[in-house]
Amino acid sequence: MRITVILGADGAPFAHDLTSHLEPGDELVVIAPTMLDRWATGLKVCPDLDALLVARASSVTHEVADELIAIGYAPAWQRPSDAVVAAQLVRTDLLGAGYSLTEATSAIAARRDLGFTLLPASDDRAELHAVVESPEGQRAIHLSEVIADPSAHEVKELVLVAETWSVSDAVRAAIGTSDVLVLGPSSRTLAIDPVLRAPGLRESIDDDLPVLIVEHNETAPPTLVQIAGMREPDPGRAEPVTADAATVAIAARAVVR
Repeated sequence: MRITVILGADGAPFAHDLTSHLEPGDELVVIAPTMLDRWATGLKVCPDLDALLVARASSVTHEVADELIAIGYAPAWQRPSDAVVAAQLVRTDLLGAGYSLTEATSAIAARRDLGFTLLPASDDRAELHAVVESPEGQRAIHLSEVIADPSAHEVKELVLVAETWSVSDAVRAAIGTSDVLVLGPSSRTLAIDPVLRAPGLRESIDDDLPVLIVEHNETAPPTLVQIAGMREPDPGRAEPVTADAATVAIAARAVVR
């Protein structure tokens, strides 16, 4: 059975738990959103990919980030772990050498023993920014800054900054060969819906493809949920399922058979 899951950073523990319920011959592909990606301190930051790449880290330290904050080079809300910084360094190096984000992610994942194939939703740069009120008038800031401290910002609208973008060929292929698609326990506003809206994604989903919609608590700030508007319609033959990896694995086998 080939399972493809779409989820973000808040669903990382679920993705790793799901691998323990796979049977021999099963394949799990995880598609992560890229709309919160950005460049910071010279590094390519991919919050959703980073969370999925390091979710099994045995210890968490923040020495590099804390030093950058201490010398005033990075804001306090930008505090990745050292393991995440290591992934960002490798990613940035590979991107600079001409590799795509998909290829760079594959190279990092191969050294992390994830138990699943990890794919970024797109190889193109497309970032979500927020238009906020400030004493100087309206200005645009990266959405990650708003998420770090929602109460500090009066958001007026969300804007996707991109020249041209679409889902990657690897994502199209993964969905096209899937037996079941799972919309994981992640924020619809910040993770699931942005991927479903990516050009080329819905065209890859057959109307008869079984789609499991995992229950979740919305983790996005209420103001962002309101501004984002109506939830994206569920694709394929959608069925709800509880947010338990074992239950999802059983449900996947049931709908496929």
